Amino acid sequence: MKKITLLLTAIVTLAVLCVSCAKESHYMIDEVVNMSNDSESVNIMKQHIAVPGTGQTVDLVVILKGSFVMGAEPQAHTSAGLDLPQHNVTISKDYAMAVVPVTQALYEAVMDTNPARTWAKANPALAAFLGDDKPAVWISYDDAELFCQRLSAMTGKNFSLPTEAQWEYAARGGHVARRVQSIFSGSDLLDTVGWYTRNTPLDTVLIFDTVYDPDLDSTLIDTTVFTLKHVMPVGKKMPNILDIYDMSGNAWEWCRGYYYDYSQYQENGAVDPTPLEPVPSYVAHVRRGGSWQTNPERCFVSYRFLQEVRDTTFVTDSTIGFRVVMELE
Repeated sequence: MKKITLLLTAIVTLAVLCVSCAKESHYMIDEVVNMSNDSESVNIMKQHIAVPGTGQTVDLVVILKGSFVMGAEPQAHTSAGLDLPQHNVTISKDYAMAVVPVTQALYEAVMDTNPARTWAKANPALAAFLGDDKPAVWISYDDAELFCQRLSAMTGKNFSLPTEAQWEYAARGGHVARRVQSIFSGSDLLDTVGWYTRNTPLDTVLIFDTVYDPDLDSTLIDTTVFTLKHVMPVGKKMPNILDIYDMSGNAWEWCRGYYYDYSQYQENGAVDPTPLEPVPSYVAHVRRGGSWQTNPERCFVSYRFLQEVRDTTFVTDSTIGFRVVMELE
């Protein structure tokens, strides 16, 4: 009887939350989560999209349209100046963003390959980067775009990389953002919300190899010891107010389109800025959020890292992954 009462209470609570959310959104909602701290309480709407034939699910938070202040505050600015000045930006359409970066399990299910596995096979010391619940890394911009295309085809939904504005809006809390903004996604204390160079643990990796010694006519075991840092499992730090994890640190995340320079970036009152054509002088994509290997200032919600497309010496590395957004119907 007690279990039935608890179940009925849970159903009624969910119904009340859904009714309260219905005033804000007409989308099909799979789950409503209450996020609260000492000073506020908000209801977060979620969707869970199954990827047919894989056993994988993409968990997303519904982010309602709105306006926000994009960029860094000059007095707190320690980056390269690419996120100055602050300016008003409007997101004109609701969208859904993945709760965590694309994991290796999801990437492999969609793409039938895992770059981390390929690198670890070539260099066994990199086996520490492997993990179904770790972000997919060694992901190029083209890889990320192809993944979104295949995921869209498999699910019948419209997935893409987030624009810079969508990414920063979500990192700051979107439509439920706190009045006082934090410099990292969810906190002013990076250790609580992200993995970065100072708190990513050093792991010891032992590589065993057999070596034949002709003098002894015997096969010996040669042991090599590596100590290294690496990408960490997703969702292990605190989320931001939208219940989104790992937007500061762990793995860099590609943003859709090309880098847009100061004249475009600082446009006040821009609506849905999406630079789909590169500037002639500098063709680059942008990644956001920092990684397990970066210093705190590169994990700021405003920080922009440019990756030049014409740089043929670089494709990707062990710090770069991505997250997806989904168009709402």
